[in-house]
Amino acid sequence: MNSPYIRTPEVNPYERVSEFQLFELVWRWSLYGGLALLPFMMWRFHPDIQLTFSDGFFVIALAFALFTGRLNVNFFGGVTPLWILAILLMLAGLGASSFVNGDPIRFGIVSSQYLFAYLILPLVILLPRPQEQLPLIAIYVATVVAIEAFSIAMFYLNSGNPSGTDWINHNFVTGAERLGSFFGSANRNAAFVSLTVPFVLYLARAGIWPLWATIPSMLVLGLAILLTASVTGLTSSLLAIALFVFAAYGKHAWKVVVVCVGVVSLLWASGFTLPETFQERVLGAAESGDISEAGTYTGRMALVEEAIKLSDEVGFLGLGADQFRAVSDEEAPVHNVYLLIWTEGGPFSLLGWLLAMGIFAWIGLRSFATDRAAGALVLAVGVAFLIISNASTHIYARMWVIPVLFAMQAGVLCLQREKRQYPQSPAAEVHAIA
Repeated sequence: MNSPYIRTPEVNPYERVSEFQLFELVWRWSLYGGLALLPFMMWRFHPDIQLTFSDGFFVIALAFALFTGRLNVNFFGGVTPLWILAILLMLAGLGASSFVNGDPIRFGIVSSQYLFAYLILPLVILLPRPQEQLPLIAIYVATVVAIEAFSIAMFYLNSGNPSGTDWINHNFVTGAERLGSFFGSANRNAAFVSLTVPFVLYLARAGIWPLWATIPSMLVLGLAILLTASVTGLTSSLLAIALFVFAAYGKHAWKVVVVCVGVVSLLWASGFTLPETFQERVLGAAESGDISEAGTYTGRMALVEEAIKLSDEVGFLGLGADQFRAVSDEEAPVHNVYLLIWTEGGPFSLLGWLLAMGIFAWIGLRSFATDRAAGALVLAVGVAFLIISNASTHIYARMWVIPVLFAMQAGVLCLQREKRQYPQSPAAEVHAIA
């Protein structure tokens, strides 16, 4: 009932639409900004806290996704509840171990990183429609290629003078003349590139990335891997490429192999030589047959042996978050995420992590039957991630997680398309929109 004493404010429907569009614009460009800054791991709000400028953009995107109803709460379709259970089970074991045997404050820091990376981030960056998701993947890939091209140029421009790039960061080129790029670490840079390589192949296979862009992109990423002189990065990249090519192309894989052989032959004929650091650090170990000569292999194996001994002593509860280094003779965490989670969080934490990885593998195998390219992407990224995680500590940095989430989402979208939610292929929908 209207009253002369109560005046209902008039609402202009056009203003409301305009405000909503503004919020959507901020949300979308915040996503783009977060992906564009993903390789800049050293750009942080505080040097001792792993909260990067990229994360800041994702937090803004999260806030505006709430305003616009853009949160994708069903990011992995029917297995979303199982994924949430897996991550929470892993953190529950780590939390109980930390409160009983370890440091609750360290658990708060570690758990917040895992929660943000594996549960909150998917709500924001995984979109429910292929024509929205694929552009995000393209931006991510293009950014990585551009950053690595710049890094390679800086490497050769400052050849023989690693300190010439100190104005960027002190390990842009390490003292051993390895390319650390904006990660400040050659191994991290190599791992990130190896997770990105399958996406270049996927975009090409889906018809989104033309051949004239695919070959230079692969050359840039390949040279970046060589300049990092990382055994783990090289191994994971080669296996991911081989798996993707043979899984996605099937009996036509020989065509891709011929193109690769042709490109390598042209490079060889042009006088291209492998970087000196790569020859010394990687080829030297391969030629001698002694893998202990490859980088920090000996030190890491000592930590693995120590972790295996500790795992035998772990009962239902582990040492607690970040406590491995406190009891280690090497005073460092073991570079194997499975052993680290087991020793610090106990068997329930390990069970949760293995369940999450099992979901990853299930999506890859299940989607392969529907879309060979999407399934090959999930499996290739999965293989690279498996190798990297066997040589890494806690693995919640967004540079590791986002490629995994993007790959899993590609598999989920093709499974949903199989249920007639999306009758066209992702590439067809993108081209139809364009």
